[in-house]
Amino acid sequence: ADVNPKLLDSNYRCYLPPVGGCTVYIFGEVEKLMDGSAEIAVRVHDECNGSDVFGTDICTCRPYLMFAAIHCVKVANRGGVGVLVYYRKEGRSLGEVVKYRVYNARKNQDGGDRAEKYFHHTEAIAGIRDARFQTMMPDVLNWLGIQHIDWLLSMSNEKYDAIWLLV
Repeated sequence: ADVNPKLLDSNYRCYLPPVGGCTVYIFGEVEKLMDGSAEIAVRVHDECNGSDVFGTDICTCRPYLMFAAIHCVKVANRGGVGVLVYYRKEGRSLGEVVKYRVYNARKNQDGGDRAEKYFHHTEAIAGIRDARFQTMMPDVLNWLGIQHIDWLLSMSNEKYDAIWLLV
């Protein structure tokens, strides 16, 4: 595979992929990303300030992010590479204000927050469930030269489908 020469340049300590709106955290040796025999763990995480930063009880993003970060470190400690991509797609790309309006509506509905009403308020407030376009999401993994993934740390069918078209 062709490797972006900036990834191998020891003068670089931070890599800014030419894919907008994300930060990539790499645990382990970046050169091993292109090694077909290295164990690779990947989490593609969409920003969630409510959970990731403020620890809200209405969202489960933070526990998944923490599980993935720990797993990425464990893989790196075994000689592999962990990759955590953090996309700026707050609130299913609907934005923080919309997301907090949805949280408020879910918490204050009759009967409290319920699984069967999970998307009802999102659709009522934003007009759609989700504004993310996952088809281009794996571009950053392609840019990194990732050829295989041993551990895809995600519960999203849309992300899974988009990533497996790449690797």
